[in-house]
Amino acid sequence: MNIGEKIKKLRTAKLMTQSELVGNEITRNMLSRIEHGAANPSLETICYIASRLNVSPGFLLAEEGDEEIYFKHNEIVGIKKLYLNEDYQLCRDICLHAESARDDEIQMILAECNLAIAAEEFHRGNLRAACSFLDEAVECCGRTMYRTDHIPAAAGLYFQYMRRISATLSSNVIDDEEVNVYPALTDDFCRYAAAWEAREQGNEQAADILMKFSRKDCPYVLHYEAKALMETGVYDKAYEKLHALLRGDDSLPEPVLYFVFCDLEICCREIQDFKGAYEYSIDKMELAQKLLA
Repeated sequence: MNIGEKIKKLRTAKLMTQSELVGNEITRNMLSRIEHGAANPSLETICYIASRLNVSPGFLLAEEGDEEIYFKHNEIVGIKKLYLNEDYQLCRDICLHAESARDDEIQMILAECNLAIAAEEFHRGNLRAACSFLDEAVECCGRTMYRTDHIPAAAGLYFQYMRRISATLSSNVIDDEEVNVYPALTDDFCRYAAAWEAREQGNEQAADILMKFSRKDCPYVLHYEAKALMETGVYDKAYEKLHALLRGDDSLPEPVLYFVFCDLEICCREIQDFKGAYEYSIDKMELAQKLLA
């Protein structure tokens, strides 16, 4: 890419017209000739254009192969700002279209963005979208040298949880049964999902230890405690905890709400509240249709 092509690419990326770029220092005709390779700019002109484009003159003068360093320097500040502001969708879009998209750090940030977006989609009940973003996050991990162990670990736990709703909610890139989940256990949901998995495998002690690291009023703890009560046949107490989840201030992820409805249906049936069991079964089926849409 010659210097004129770089100038044109940066100018169009910044949505600048030729007239806006030239200002009062050079003519639009001269800029057009530079962009088309018909004229070579002087060092003074290069410095002026670089300042207008907010890049270093070194970027415009860089040899082929060194450009990516300058592209990253120009892009990374905005990318990091978006990430720190938790604007994950826009940050992801910019990373995908960045000239330095192949850079290790960009791929690491892209992986984190995809995981965060997947968690948001999961919470809203858009499970097909969540699966897609989780797979993309894992793929990005394979393209960076940075430590991203927590990302496939979290993805594995999300997939294990969603597969209880439908076997179609599975990964196309990882075998979640072989993923080491421990790097993801700092997250409340991941800890809850791992505890549920451990309890279903008969390792109640490990499951209880995992949940001790969550705050007592965490909705995941209430659901876990309710399921433990159901296992011992104390359905009336389990119902109270489950019903408290529906009245609580915390917004439950819709897939978790689905299992709360499932458990409420069982509890109502066991305490012979057949009207309640019917109502919760309807709620469960309607939510399942949305989750699998």
